[in-house]
Amino acid sequence: MKNYKKALLGVMIVSAMSLMAAEDRTIYVTTFADENGENPDKCSLREALVAAKQNKAFGGCSVGNTNYIAVDYIRLQAGEYKLNAELRPQSNVRIMGATPLDYSKKDPITHRYPALISHQTIINGQGLHRIVNTLDSQANVMFDDLTLKNGYSDGLGGALLVAGPLTLTNTAILDSQAARGGALYIAAHNQEQPITVVNSLIQGNSASVGSVLAMDCTANLADTQANITIQQSSVIQNGNSNSLSSFDFCGKPRLTLTNTTVAKNKANLTQGHIFNLANGPEHRLSTQSVFSLNNNTIVENEAVSTFYYDDSGIKVLRFNVLAFNTGKSCRYALNNGNLTERQPNISSSRNALIFPNAQSVEQGVCDLPETLASTEENSMSSVNLSGKQLSDVLYPMQPASAYNLFLPLYYPKNLDNDADLVNVEGFGCEVSDQRGLQRVTDGTLILDPEQKNSCEIGSVELMRMTAADIVNLKNVSHVTLFDSYQQEIDRLKALVQAPEKNKELLAQHQADLQNYENLLKFSKEKQKYRTIYIDPFALALKHDEPNADGSVAQLLELKPEHFNISIEVYGIGGGLEDAAFDRSKLLHDPNLKCEWDADVKRILFYRVDDQVTQNIDSAYCAYTITSVTDPSVQSSGLLEAKFMNIKPIAKADRYTIEYGSDLKINVNPLENDSDDGDGPVNTLLSGQNKPAFYTDSNGLELPIRLTNVPSSVLVTADRSGPCPGDYVRETCYGGNLQIQVRNSYSPFDYELKYTVFDAEQELSNEATISLINTAKNSNTEGSGGGSLGLAGLFGLLGMAVYRVRRQFKS
Repeated sequence: MKNYKKALLGVMIVSAMSLMAAEDRTIYVTTFADENGENPDKCSLREALVAAKQNKAFGGCSVGNTNYIAVDYIRLQAGEYKLNAELRPQSNVRIMGATPLDYSKKDPITHRYPALISHQTIINGQGLHRIVNTLDSQANVMFDDLTLKNGYSDGLGGALLVAGPLTLTNTAILDSQAARGGALYIAAHNQEQPITVVNSLIQGNSASVGSVLAMDCTANLADTQANITIQQSSVIQNGNSNSLSSFDFCGKPRLTLTNTTVAKNKANLTQGHIFNLANGPEHRLSTQSVFSLNNNTIVENEAVSTFYYDDSGIKVLRFNVLAFNTGKSCRYALNNGNLTERQPNISSSRNALIFPNAQSVEQGVCDLPETLASTEENSMSSVNLSGKQLSDVLYPMQPASAYNLFLPLYYPKNLDNDADLVNVEGFGCEVSDQRGLQRVTDGTLILDPEQKNSCEIGSVELMRMTAADIVNLKNVSHVTLFDSYQQEIDRLKALVQAPEKNKELLAQHQADLQNYENLLKFSKEKQKYRTIYIDPFALALKHDEPNADGSVAQLLELKPEHFNISIEVYGIGGGLEDAAFDRSKLLHDPNLKCEWDADVKRILFYRVDDQVTQNIDSAYCAYTITSVTDPSVQSSGLLEAKFMNIKPIAKADRYTIEYGSDLKINVNPLENDSDDGDGPVNTLLSGQNKPAFYTDSNGLELPIRLTNVPSSVLVTADRSGPCPGDYVRETCYGGNLQIQVRNSYSPFDYELKYTVFDAEQELSNEATISLINTAKNSNTEGSGGGSLGLAGLFGLLGMAVYRVRRQFKS
C-alpha cells in the first residue's frame, strides 16, 4: 500500500513539461489586456480563442492545433486578466494558468519536489460580465490551474454558462453572481453533457436559484441531461439568506459527488435548500435521475433543509457526514415530510447522521425511511450523532493551505470509540480522500490486530502512522542490487549535468542523486552475507493528527530524523499461517540477525552462517517505528523472509589466437567469474574460507561445465571429474583449460559456451569464451567449425577473377 497518490502533482508536471514536445502547438497569451485584434505584437486571451477557432494566426496569437477536431491548448501567464466582455469559445479549448508549482521546495504532502502553491493566474469578470458562455457553440472547454472570479449575469450563470462539456481541474470559481446559477449554469439541450470538477474550490458565489449550480429542466420537449462529477473539491460559503438553493437539479441529471467538503453555504431559512432534489411546478425532475454521494463532509450549512428530496430518481448515500446543519440535514419533500409507508428510492450506508428524537428537536436531523434510520449496529448502519456537537467529532474547518491542496476541509477526531468517524467497518468507501491520500480499508496488522485501519466517514482520511507487515522477503544478488543503484546514479548524474533540459526537476534530481550515492556507498560498506535490505518507511503510513486547537500538525516525512527504529529477532519456523501468527512455533536461532543501520537507512536482515531457509520455514523479526517527539506514536510490523543461495556469476571471456601459430591457448574462465551475489563470506562467524566454487569430495575444484564446444576445437583441463547433482553424467573441469584448434591454418573465430557451479552446486548463467583469430580475413562471428565471412568471400572471388585473367592473357 502507498501513502498517497501523486495524481494531481503528476498531471501538473506532465502538463508543464509536455510543452517541450518536438512541435509545440500551444497558443501563448502574452498580454493581460483584453484586446481583440488591434495589436499584432501581443496575444490576448480573447484573440487566442479566435485563433483556435479559425485555425490561423489572429492578432498577436500564433496558429494552434490545426486538426479540426483537436483541442487547442492556451497557456496563460501568472497575473490577472480583466475582461471587458464575456468570452465565447467557438471550438474545443483547454485554458491553462501558470503551473502552480515551486520547484525549489518540497511539497508538505508528498515530501518531494516540487511543492504545490496557490493559483498564480486569475480571470476576472470585474463584477460586470459573465466569464465564459458556450450556449451557441456547445464547445468543450477545460480550465486548469487558475481562478475565475467576479463573474456577473443578471440572468443565467454568473461565472460560466455552458451548453457543452466542461472540465475544471485545480480551478477556483469565486465571488460570482447571477439570477440562476451563481457559479455555473448548465444548458444541456441536445445530448447528455459531461461536467467534471476535480480538486477545485467553489466559494462566495450567490444566486436566487442555485448559488453554486443550476440548469435548464427541459428542452425540445425532453428532459435536459447533464452528467455531473464533483470530486476532491470544496464548495463553501456560497449563497445568502435570499437564495432558494445552492445546488438546483432538474431535468434528468446524474450527479456523482465524492470526497468533497460542502460547508457554510446559505439559503433562505424558510424555503431554501442546499441540495434541491425535488420535483415541482416548472422544476421537473425525472424519475430516472441518479444522485450518488460518497465520502463527503456536508456540515454547517444554513437552510430550511440541506438535502431536500422526494420520490424522484435514485439517491445513494455512503460514508457521508451529513449533520450539524442549521435546519434539517435531510428533509422529505412530500406528505408533510412523513415517510411512513413511503418509498423515496433512497439508500444509505455508513453515514454519520443525527437521527430524529421524539424527546427533543435537534438542528441538523436527517429524515430517512425507518429501515435506514435504525441504530442497530451492522455493516450498513450509520453512526448516530444525536446529542453531539460538531466539535465532538470534527476539528474546525481548516483554511486553505499547502497541507490540504488549498481546499478548506475538516479533519475527523480519533476518539477511539464507536461514536467517532474513524475506522468505521464496512465497504464501499472511496479509494482516496479529498487530499488524494489513499484510504486504507483492510489494514489490520499481524502483530497488533487492534491497530486496524479501515474507512473514515467524510471527505478526509485521518492518517495515523502505521508500520506495514512485510512478508515473502528474499535476498537478491548483491551484484544485481548494487548495479541497479549505479545505473540510477548514472541516470541522475546525466540529468543533473544537463540542467538546461531538466531545470524544473533539478532540485529533485540532485536530492535523489545524493540519496542513491549514499545508499550505494553504505550498502557496500555494511553488507553482510546474503543480506536483505528493508526500508521500513517505504510502506508505512504517515501521521497527521491535528493539534488540540484545530490547527493541523505537519505531516512529518517518514525518515530517521523524525522516527526511531527498534528491532526484535523472533526466530525460525512456520509461525505465519493464513495471516495468523503464532510466535510459540518459532525456534530461537543465534545466527539470525536483524538490525537497523542508520547509515544505510535500512533494516539489515541476514545470517552469520550460510544456512539457507527450508521450504516449510521462514525467518521472522519485528520492527517498531516510534516518533522522536512523541513516543506514544508508534507502530510495529512483522518481517518474514527466506534466505536462499544466489547463483554464481559467469562472465564472457575474450582471448586472441595468433594466426600462423599452433592456435593453442591456455585460459582460466574463472578469473572474472564469482559468487559475489551472496555477499562477502568474511562476515560469517564460521566458514570465512568457504570456496566460491564447487569442490568435489576429494577436495578438487571442478566448477566448469562446458555446454557447447565446436567440433573443430579440442579442450583439455588441469583437472576433470563428474559434475555434481543432476549433472553427474557430465564432465566438469577445473584449473586452466587448454584450448586447441584442430586445424592450425584455420582463419576463423570460435566460441565455446560454459556454466559454473558454486559451492552449493547452484548453476550460473551461461557465458561465452570467444577466440578471436588474428587472421586478416577472420570473421568475428565465426563459431563451430568456422565459417566464411563476407570479406573472405569477396577475397576468394577476387582471387578467382585474377587467375582467370592471367590464364586469358597467357
